[in-house]
Amino acid sequence: MARRKRASAGEAAFFDRFRSAIARLPAGLIRAQPGAPPDDVARASTALGRPLPEEYASFLRSFDGADLFHESVLIAGVGAGAPWVLGALAPERADEIVFAEALAGDRFALDGAGRVLRYDPGAEERALAGSSFTRWLDATVAREQILFGPDGEYAPDVFDPAGQEVVPTIALRQAERALKLDPGAADAEHARGLALARLGRREAALAAFRAATDLYADNPWPWFDLGRTALALAKPAAALPAFRRAATAAVDASTSARLLAWAARAAVASSDDAAVETLRAEARAKDPQLVEHLLRSAAEAAGESDDDARAEAVALLEAVAPGTPVPRRLPVLPH
Repeated sequence: MARRKRASAGEAAFFDRFRSAIARLPAGLIRAQPGAPPDDVARASTALGRPLPEEYASFLRSFDGADLFHESVLIAGVGAGAPWVLGALAPERADEIVFAEALAGDRFALDGAGRVLRYDPGAEERALAGSSFTRWLDATVAREQILFGPDGEYAPDVFDPAGQEVVPTIALRQAERALKLDPGAADAEHARGLALARLGRREAALAAFRAATDLYADNPWPWFDLGRTALALAKPAAALPAFRRAATAAVDASTSARLLAWAARAAVASSDDAAVETLRAEARAKDPQLVEHLLRSAAEAAGESDDDARAEAVALLEAVAPGTPVPRRLPVLPH
């Protein structure tokens, strides 16, 4: 009974915070529907063939879905008035319930443990976006509201001049704000590391990437960014195991092979000849067309005048197939 009382108190605090955000922020930034009748929630659970996690079910009984920050994130409801209906998107894994979608196309799913996982449609990799539904929602609101001014429009100077990307100082504030509310969100820790790296604070970025991998080891990309940052800091001995872990976590064979090429590059920098030979063999076994793919990447980067991308592809080629000539035009891949 005591446990049930504590859970109810925590739920009330959560709803107070969300209602406070609706009331405090400019009109329209958060559009939450009135709560769904319990019978509608029960029917949705039956249609899915499994019970809804209690936090999300409680949310639906108070708010039947929500539109956060001009459709930046749509949270599914179960009634006719919901901005997006639960079950509209079929889950790609049997143990997940897809409950939200971002404007950029990312989807958010609740796993069997009630955690929130973010993924790109069709991708096998998952990022740990929230340690629970409640914490994910609070952190999402806190993160997104930083982008908006008191008039409900985007605040000045939050995007780069091209308008494509949030500037790193704002991205860092977003990640730190999210982590205050959900310190278990590995995705936010990864975002903090990326922002720090963009600001040139590589040692701090390295620590953030390590924290992200400690929180959730199954996502290859924090491992990759850990390795790449360590390599940039002339720490190849730290980069090598990070790239190996990234390659192990990657599901797609071609991606895994390229990550092994990064590991081979770190082994070269470490003068670890035995590891270099092993990694070269592993990478090319994973993807027999790895050399051709890297040649294509180098040629495409040259065609787009992207010197950094071309240098990266050439460095990976040198690590897995030293002495390979790099033509300027695209090679024809065998069928």
